[in-house]
Amino acid sequence: MNLKTLIRQLKTSPWLAPFLAAIDTVLWLSDWVATLSTPHRPRPETLLIIRLDVFGDYLMFRGFLEQIRQSPTYRGHRIIYCGNAAVRSVAETFDSAFVDEFIWTDIYALSTNLQYRFRFVQQLRRLGVQTVFCPTYSRVLVLDDFLAWASGATQRIGCRTDYVNIKRWEAALGDRLYTRLIDSGPGLLFEHERNRRIVEEFLQKPVRQYAIQLNSVLAAEVPLPQPYIVLSLGAGQEFRVWSAERFASVAYQLQREYPNHAVVLTGSPSEQVYADQFKRTNPLPEPTIDLTGQLSIPQLAYVLSRASLLISNETGTVHLAAATQTPTVVVSQGKSLIRWHPYPPELATHIVHVYPPEVETNRHRLAEIAPDLNPESPYQIATISTDRVYQSAANMLQATGVR
Repeated sequence: MNLKTLIRQLKTSPWLAPFLAAIDTVLWLSDWVATLSTPHRPRPETLLIIRLDVFGDYLMFRGFLEQIRQSPTYRGHRIIYCGNAAVRSVAETFDSAFVDEFIWTDIYALSTNLQYRFRFVQQLRRLGVQTVFCPTYSRVLVLDDFLAWASGATQRIGCRTDYVNIKRWEAALGDRLYTRLIDSGPGLLFEHERNRRIVEEFLQKPVRQYAIQLNSVLAAEVPLPQPYIVLSLGAGQEFRVWSAERFASVAYQLQREYPNHAVVLTGSPSEQVYADQFKRTNPLPEPTIDLTGQLSIPQLAYVLSRASLLISNETGTVHLAAATQTPTVVVSQGKSLIRWHPYPPELATHIVHVYPPEVETNRHRLAEIAPDLNPESPYQIATISTDRVYQSAANMLQATGVR
């Protein structure tokens, strides 16, 4: 069992609630001692944004940084962004114009390494910020709430939370650590719209919905033969992974129709196992170029921006493809329907999701069935056939004029 899985079990298992409470207490005591030992010297016109979630979450939020920077309230402020180190390369490459200083942290070390956490809290405390803003809707008590409080900011603005990452008693405790809570409204919303509402309430002024885009000029060049199709074989959780053999079958069929296209494999180093499975299939699409574990996020953005098509599991790469305007077919078992997918037409028309049959037959009423697929879907990704994915991919290539 890896650390990520263990932490998820602590958050969700009622049997482990006393253990979770003990961990919360220890971390709070560590933060309390760190604040007592570190002076907070207030610096006027300083804003600290704390957002510690992962890649897809950041891509859904990053466009609002510009609107915060340009707002009358914070135009003259020093803006500091405290984030998950996993998004460092994309943030520093594409968003440095809107942030004066980035502070990065290992979110798992914050929960498991007291010495690391103690020093990090001291670092936040020394910033002397006047205002802290935690725009995360699915809060985590020991990350978002404790760190906002420990910063020493006189104004601590957070969001009323759902209970995906937090127990109700934790949320009640965390609420007390803020001076103001933003209510972004009930029900399931697409995450981008949720963020827009939160930022609008934070700024107390209308906030426009923006196109999810990256400046491809800033992406890091990767030499590849043109044209090509990209496959993203992994996902953060095993139940969201469509088999590598099925990806290979679809890619082989597409190459028969589009023989001038290479196949490019991407993914994190931990997803090399899927690339290896893909390359053991017979027949194997040729040529196949394996870039798994070799690309930074700016390099991946470059690769996607020049691809004829991306076929992917439901993962952060899909949101990067939304930003690079890459035609995309997503194989999804339906987890977090509406909140994370499908993309509303006004934000992206180039992304198509293929769902299990139980979801596909209810395409006309996704909002009605979405509560049954949040936060987890009961359906199996294996029920999605290669024929359906191939047909969606072929239709996408045809619609975009690929030959």
